[in-house]
Amino acid sequence: MNISKVKQRKILRMKQSHRTLSYISKHVDVGVDELKEFLKNPVVSNKEQKVFENLVPKVHIEEQKDSVIRFGLIGDTHMNSNYSQINFLNSFYDHCQSLGISVVYHTGDIDDGEQMRLGHQYDCYTQGGDAHVAEIVKNYPSRKGITTEFITGNHDASIFKKCGVDIGKAIEGKRKDMKYLGRDCARIHLTPNCILELRHPWDGTAYAISYKPQKMIDSFEPDSKPNILAIGHYHKLEYIFYRNVHCFQTGCFQMQTPFTRGKGISVHLGGWIIEVHVDSNGTILSLNSTLIPFYRGIEDDYKNYQR
Repeated sequence: MNISKVKQRKILRMKQSHRTLSYISKHVDVGVDELKEFLKNPVVSNKEQKVFENLVPKVHIEEQKDSVIRFGLIGDTHMNSNYSQINFLNSFYDHCQSLGISVVYHTGDIDDGEQMRLGHQYDCYTQGGDAHVAEIVKNYPSRKGITTEFITGNHDASIFKKCGVDIGKAIEGKRKDMKYLGRDCARIHLTPNCILELRHPWDGTAYAISYKPQKMIDSFEPDSKPNILAIGHYHKLEYIFYRNVHCFQTGCFQMQTPFTRGKGISVHLGGWIIEVHVDSNGTILSLNSTLIPFYRGIEDDYKNYQR
């Protein structure tokens, strides 16, 4: 394979931005077949390889045969935070169980992380990667018949940076009802023609709630758009339909912290129940969403719940 290092880096950056092979081929002057071969086994530095592995969405095939697909959508539970809302999170899972929901998709930041900023450790009721994982394994909601499928976000990644532990893998290894889908993003094929993408960005909140989701959808090439996009990180609850993408911001289960209060950032507590009706080809005919909101955070909620 004769692709220069400069072109290799360009290819990886474009692939991370979900550019199509035809787009990449045109802009780096490399044939599509050669691109496919390179992307199967990128010959890059260890650092670039990790970037490639972590930021290109993992694809998961979960093709369902039913004409109606139902699931929960949540994000940013921030377990181990003094401000996490574990009772509300359990109420959400109780509601899912009462409706017969079998899977809840989580858009990242399942944990509050380690030393995100100076003094952050004092906002957490446990310290260290092992203790954080143990708390999630013990106290994250478990309901018969429900599987939680999750990605990790920037707070989760702080434990990897500080301790070298991918908590997604650690949690999955100790909880049979929790499936780890990857870091920052994942694509789930609900049917051959219905793709759900989970995203956890790393940037800051915007002046308008819908601005970041719209820009994210704008960045998709026409043939690389998911049908349903679920976005965490911003701690907002929102639904928009834009460029034929059903887009949800998945809210959070962490009340306002001193950091978000100081930055003037509002938080929306709650999650979604999604019901998708598909035709015989798996194409979306209609989509119904039910917002499950919680209105006021409970001070020291973690103290009231720990078993």
